[in-house]
Amino acid sequence: MKKLLTALSMVLVFAMLLSATAFAAGSNSDTLVNWDIKISSPDNTTAVLKGNNYYIYAQKEGSIPYVMVTVYNFVRESDDAFFDEFTDYMAGEYGDLEVTSGLEQIQIGRKQCCEWEYRYTISGGNVVVDRRIITVNGGRTYMFASKEVPARNMTVGSLLEDTVRDAVFLSDKGEDVLPDDIGTVEENEATGALMYLYCLDNGMPKFWLDLTGVISPNPVLHCYFRSSDPTFYESCYILDSETSESDGESWTFHNVYDSHGFDKSNWFRMLNFRMEGKNLVMNVIRDERTLAGGGEDNVLTGEYIMQPMGYRIAYEYRDDNRNLLYWLDLDDDNILLYKVTSLGEEKYVLDMETAEYEDDYLLTVHKVYDEDGNDVSGQFNSLMLSEVEGAILLVANSNASGSGAIIPSSVYMFEPKTSFVPLKSGPYTAEELGVMAQQYYMKNHGFFPPKADVEQNKDGSFTIHLYEVVDLDGVKHTATSAWYTVDQYGVGADDIYETPVNLTK
Repeated sequence: MKKLLTALSMVLVFAMLLSATAFAAGSNSDTLVNWDIKISSPDNTTAVLKGNNYYIYAQKEGSIPYVMVTVYNFVRESDDAFFDEFTDYMAGEYGDLEVTSGLEQIQIGRKQCCEWEYRYTISGGNVVVDRRIITVNGGRTYMFASKEVPARNMTVGSLLEDTVRDAVFLSDKGEDVLPDDIGTVEENEATGALMYLYCLDNGMPKFWLDLTGVISPNPVLHCYFRSSDPTFYESCYILDSETSESDGESWTFHNVYDSHGFDKSNWFRMLNFRMEGKNLVMNVIRDERTLAGGGEDNVLTGEYIMQPMGYRIAYEYRDDNRNLLYWLDLDDDNILLYKVTSLGEEKYVLDMETAEYEDDYLLTVHKVYDEDGNDVSGQFNSLMLSEVEGAILLVANSNASGSGAIIPSSVYMFEPKTSFVPLKSGPYTAEELGVMAQQYYMKNHGFFPPKADVEQNKDGSFTIHLYEVVDLDGVKHTATSAWYTVDQYGVGADDIYETPVNLTK
């Protein structure tokens, strides 16, 4: 389905969604090497670099309304501290400054940002609405701002968000995510190794390095940490390639950021990778002063041998509480839409044979089938998909509502999520299937069953029992997590819930 991502684009969908004052990105752009950024300016606007600010004037050059870009050569200590310090500065510039919208975390495209808004009066008695958006890349903080006078219809429409979304950081190397060819994409795709995994002695996944370029053009270190209860949570850390160093045999990363853009570089005295045969070895020396409680839940000092793995990409839609509601699987001849319910997952097939591309920008789906092959296309007046900077935008116009709808009428942004899968496609041994089952259960249920018993059946299938032995007041009990019966390729069923299982996903 790589052709789908290549063909999809956001242009037509956003043309329908934007307000009347919308700006389509044109062919104009300025590359500001000293700022490590390329900024696009739409047609019918004027872009000018003046001193330490870059302006995009939506109407008359040199006047409100406009969008302004400013770059600070540091990474903010915290969003709150930056906001407080900048607000104090603005209050000194404008005596009647009012904060009309406080600090808020937002995402624009694939950029994690913070946003807030001011109002104040300028000469002539005009009230200016001043919006600020900041984001971090590498060792810099980028501020995007818009100034408008709504009372006089001097507004920028979507220009501020478009500028943030379309800005390209020059240090983003696309799919060449590691410096000095730690393994080029072409080389790794030949073996499927764009993911490297380290497991604890009991087989539990702990760290894996993501080189797919899907979540970030830089390497992403995924970590499983254990919470206070028996479940686990996943954290991600972005390793900045631009500031890394190599001696030709190993690669050292100096700047590390969490998924919110906060600088975690001071955690590490050293973070280094080297190739050993087909494996990738991660060496960590922690700054002990930054350890919060220590223990196995931290990326601790040590050497970790990471084995090559295959990878899988899914696209998830979550609600405001981060609950998974829908996800898309593009690894098929058709697009598979999964709806998550309290009873499990419902699968729907978006038929690509009858779908059509409009000017190579927008994919319109005409036929939808449920997992039994029944045509449920009548539920939709229209169903359209578009690619937006690596994410999938789905616009549904549904005839049904409430719980009876496959997906209610709305606009949904499906964000990409990577996961590791077996490097080979099978057949697998009984031992391999046991490990795969443990990892499959952990990825899907947030708990790693420490025991896996595998028995081969007469028909050639394998029955896998996942469990742990618990001690209750001196009496040992077996606590079962799952029973699976699968074939030698890891495909089968959950024997308890009678739902399909594919251990390779």
